[in-house]
Order: sequence, then structure tokens, then C-alpha cells
Amino acid sequence: MNEDRGDPIRGLCAAVACVLAAGCTTVPEPPRSLPELPAEYARDLAPARTAPVLITLPAQAATRALPSRPPAGPLALAPARACTSVFEGYVTYPITVCYFPGTFTELVQASAEDRTPTTPGIRVAPPRYFKLTSHSHLQGPRGWMFCSVRSGPWYARVEGSQICNVDPNVRLFRAEILGAPEPVVVNWSGTLDDVPPPLTLPAIQQTGEFCTCCSGIMCPDGSCKPRFDQCGVKPPA
Repeated sequence: MNEDRGDPIRGLCAAVACVLAAGCTTVPEPPRSLPELPAEYARDLAPARTAPVLITLPAQAATRALPSRPPAGPLALAPARACTSVFEGYVTYPITVCYFPGTFTELVQASAEDRTPTTPGIRVAPPRYFKLTSHSHLQGPRGWMFCSVRSGPWYARVEGSQICNVDPNVRLFRAEILGAPEPVVVNWSGTLDDVPPPLTLPAIQQTGEFCTCCSGIMCPDGSCKPRFDQCGVKPPA
């Protein structure tokens, strides 16, 4: 059984090697004997805006209602300002890209130019290859697509935003994952540790923070006051 599954992969590797070595004038189509793309990877496929492919574009689940009043106790008052923390680094997330067979050459060339970094401490599964023969976005005479599934690591920017008059410990997070034909975005609410699977954040770090006042004005020291004359700034001598 393993031998049967290995044959199409060996054929794919031979096609890639052929292009890399510039030893052939045409690239064979990817084998239709590849296994069908599993439903878990096909579920979030949608047409890319920037290329003739289907890619993983996860539907954004409804964000849980944010508490309009902070819990009783030390957080009895909402903060006078709301801050957004910025994190950058490498994440893992399975991104599927499906090409029509006629664009296989482009995929092979893109694979040859792939410079996805290896990040110490991040164990990532190797790329996997499938075919897609049935999907709501699969239309036209060509009838099937060739798909790759890669988990990264991908470079990402994550922003966690506090909301005025809401529990400051609950933030709205937005992760923008780069590396596919267009960015893949994942949203969630809560804390950084509430990141929804299959997204993982093994190698990100905070790189900045910016704040806005919920009311009044922001003083030079970053605090918020009702009026500028309460900032304690002395007039020029």
C-alpha cells in the first residue's frame, strides 16, 4: 500500500528535478493518482484575489461577545486608554494551494525558488500533495486541481487590541500570515494563549505597542488626562 502511494510522489519529484536541472523542455502534468485532498484542508478553500488558484482562506468565526463591564475586583474601572500590542515572528499553519494542471510548471518553479527558513525548535511536517476533484469552487472543463499542503514556518504579524470600556485582559487578535499567494488571516478574542488551532505561535515576540486615549487627550508621557493642562507639562521658559 505504501508503495502505491509513493509512486505519484516519486513522479512529482522527478518532474521537479527535471525543471531544476533544466534537462527537459516540457513538464509533465501532476499525476491524477494522488490521494484526494482531505476534507479538513478543502473546507476553507476559496479563490485567491491575486492568482488563478484556490488557497486556504479561513472563514472568520463570530468573535465571542466582549464583556461590556470589567469583572469586580482590582479591574473595577476600565483603563483610560486602549493599547495594541504587536508581535512578529514565525508561526505554523497548514495552508493549501490548489493549481489547475496547466499551471503546474509555475508551481514547480515557485518550489525551486522557495526560501522558507528553518527555525530552530519548530518541527514542521514536509509538504504533502493531493488532487482535488470535487469542490464548490471547482468548475469548468479542466475538472481537477493539483494541491500542496504546507505548514510553514510562515512569517506572521499578530496584533492584539484592547477595546475601550472593555475588560483590558480581553483583546481582539488578528494574525496575518505571509507566504501563500496572498496573506491568510486568523482572528480570535481573549488572550494570546487562546490562539485557535491549527495555528500555533512557536517563535513570535512582541516588537511594539501603540495606545490611544478612550477620552480626553494623551500627555507626552503617554498617560491620558481630561485636559492638556493636567499633564504637568511646564510652559517653555
